[in-house]
Amino acid sequence: MAQTILIIDDDRGMVKLLESGLADVGYYVLSANTGEGGLQIAENKDVDLVLLDVILPGMKGREVCMKLKENEKTKLIPVIFLTAKDSEDDIKAEMEAGGVAHITKPIDLNGLIPKIMEILPRKSN
Repeated sequence: MAQTILIIDDDRGMVKLLESGLADVGYYVLSANTGEGGLQIAENKDVDLVLLDVILPGMKGREVCMKLKENEKTKLIPVIFLTAKDSEDDIKAEMEAGGVAHITKPIDLNGLIPKIMEILPRKSN
């Protein structure tokens, strides 16, 4: 069974690019355009990894990550932050919120996919 990646990003173009690229290499992709929507999906679906934008309408990405980590059901899901913000302070705050990696936008799928595979080794069938 394909591993599931949840994309939480309000940029529809970015989501479509990621959905297509990740599906091409065998991942099942879910998406939400708000933090609240993403939390609901993570709580109710079997999600293996989250790609999370920092700047979202309503609840911001770091808060979403902290809520994922506080929830017994979602606390072990690895979170990769996707953001245009790349200062050392931003990256440090993302890791303190519970993130496992930071990828700077614009996203290069040739860099993102190997990072996902490193964090999320393929399950053997």
